[in-house]
Amino acid sequence: CPPVLKDYWVRVLSDFEVAADVESLGKLDKVIEEGSDRYKYIFIDEAHRFRNADTENFSKLHKICYGKKVVLISATPQNNYTTDIANQIFLFQQKNNSTIIPNEKNIEGFFNKLNSNLKKNKDDKEKYLKILKENSGVIRDKVLRNIMIRRTRTEIVKYYDEDLKKQGLK
Repeated sequence: CPPVLKDYWVRVLSDFEVAADVESLGKLDKVIEEGSDRYKYIFIDEAHRFRNADTENFSKLHKICYGKKVVLISATPQNNYTTDIANQIFLFQQKNNSTIIPNEKNIEGFFNKLNSNLKKNKDDKEKYLKILKENSGVIRDKVLRNIMIRRTRTEIVKYYDEDLKKQGLK
C-alpha cells in the first residue's frame, strides 16, 4: 500500500482479526530480500500504480506476485490505455498461458489485437473513439467479468443501505 495508508491497513486487518504483514509500496526490495515465497496471498492497494510494465517497480512486484493469489485494489484500473489493465493482470497471470478467458490462453495476444485495431485508426478521432468504446466492452465482457468485483458509491448505497444504517456509516 502507499506509505500514507500503512497504518490504516494495519488497523483494518487487525479489526477483522486478519494476521498479515503490511508493507508500503516503496519497500518492494525488502519483501524480496526477506523472501516473498512465505506469502500465499498478496493484496495491492493503489494497484494502478503498476500499469506500466517497463518500470523497475513493476518487475519487482511481478517477482513478488508470481505464483500467488493476488488481489488488486484500485479506483482507476484503466487510466489511458487497455495496456493499463493488461499489465496489472500480467502481475499474476502468464501472458501466453492465462486462465482468465475461456478458450483464450494467449491474453497478451488478445490485448495486442485490440490495441492494434485501435492504433490503425488513431488519426480518425471519431472511428478511434468508437473502437475504444467497443474494446472496452470486449474487455469488460471477456476479461474483467471473470476477475473483477466492482462497486461504485451509488451501488453501495443502493444495495447495502440497510447495512450502512445499522453500522452508522455514510
